[in-house]
Amino acid sequence: MSGGTIGESMTDVTMTLGGIRLTSLDAGECLYDGGAMFGAVPKVIWESLVPVDDQNRIRLSISPLLIETGDRTTLVDVGFGSRHTKKDLRIFAFVPERNVETALQRMDLTPGDIDTVVLTHLHADHAAGATEDSDEGLVPAFPNARYIVNEREWKDALDPDPRSFAAYRRDDFVPVEEAGQLDLVGDRHDLGDGVSVVRTGGHTAGHLMVVVEDGGRTAIYPADLIPSRHHVRVPYVAGVDTFPLEVIEQKQKVLADAAENGWLVILDHDVDGNVGRIVRDERGRFAFEDLDADLDAG
Repeated sequence: MSGGTIGESMTDVTMTLGGIRLTSLDAGECLYDGGAMFGAVPKVIWESLVPVDDQNRIRLSISPLLIETGDRTTLVDVGFGSRHTKKDLRIFAFVPERNVETALQRMDLTPGDIDTVVLTHLHADHAAGATEDSDEGLVPAFPNARYIVNEREWKDALDPDPRSFAAYRRDDFVPVEEAGQLDLVGDRHDLGDGVSVVRTGGHTAGHLMVVVEDGGRTAIYPADLIPSRHHVRVPYVAGVDTFPLEVIEQKQKVLADAAENGWLVILDHDVDGNVGRIVRDERGRFAFEDLDADLDAG
């Protein structure tokens, strides 16, 4: 696919981790400014890694994680959802008909089947789908779910600094609190059934990573701490990361643990594939190694 073309190449990827079923969902794609994604890395370097369109945008997948554990169904991040503005479409160029609900339909699930929604952070490409329009106004899009958000993220989203002001939209998340479905959590929180969340900070102060463990095996969903395979390179820090040095520090820790222990890594924004492991290349640098679809993660 050329840069700037929303394609149909992504697909849902399902794997098992012990007794847990994990699916990286295809909830569509968007376009995003390449310079914003690669920060201080010169374009002459990053454009050799990813195609770019005539507006300097690159393709990103929108890939929530579905976790099925026994009697609980958990959804991590929700993408843009059904609510959007003309400005959203102009900037991000996503296809509204491809979203988290259509992805769940392919899994024979409805929004009412989701027990828990984890929002790794409250930016629109991760959280706008948390609410939807109804005859009564804005309501939670997942009527039976508890929504998990880090307490620092919630505070910052309600009162953002000038740099972050445009990144947070109250209609995406305030109706969840008004409906009584919000659970604020601290730096570490155990959801049960082998699923936990850990605050990494970096991308935002309250940014969460999801950790899944079963039978001695571990999978992580680092969300926008490591949005694509190219961001496995430690110095590759997005220009939109609020605390870039914290991103570097946290990435070094997470990638070292993932490489040493053979963790499964599920990314959120890589159109070339979101499921893999971390290895070291011939120069000792971290690299992302793809795994095939429909696999046993062990």
